[in-house]
Amino acid sequence: MTHPHRLRAAAYIVVAAAALFATGSQLGTYLPLGLIEGNVRFWSDTLANPASRFITVDIFFVFLVVWHWMLREARRLGMGGIAWYFAGSLLVAFSAALPLFMLHRERALQRRSKEAPPAQDVPLGTGGWLSLVAVAAGTIAYSWRSLLPA
Repeated sequence: MTHPHRLRAAAYIVVAAAALFATGSQLGTYLPLGLIEGNVRFWSDTLANPASRFITVDIFFVFLVVWHWMLREARRLGMGGIAWYFAGSLLVAFSAALPLFMLHRERALQRRSKEAPPAQDVPLGTGGWLSLVAVAAGTIAYSWRSLLPA
């Protein structure tokens, strides 16, 4: 890796670790409840007030756009394991999964620059489109639910 690539990689690792720590520090209320009840309570709490609904809906729409980009970029660069970033985004924290994806992308770009000329645009494929539609449907459903009285 060249010097700028190493600096970016280090920054992505630091941001992912900080995001994991910061988001994890907020889970003390939910973890003792277990996987199902903890998730039910967590998502109920995101509907608690206009500010929590705003930030959740905002993040969902950001995730929708960024997930589309992540899918296309992973296909273009021949990156494997994209499903792990999706799972990490939903089950852990998008703020931690995205910098890890960016680290993986940085390494794929380095590998590509040594091996071949830039790749052409690659279609998403069925799995990519299905996950994108799932994210869009979830985003719209949550957004609609957040409009209903709590």
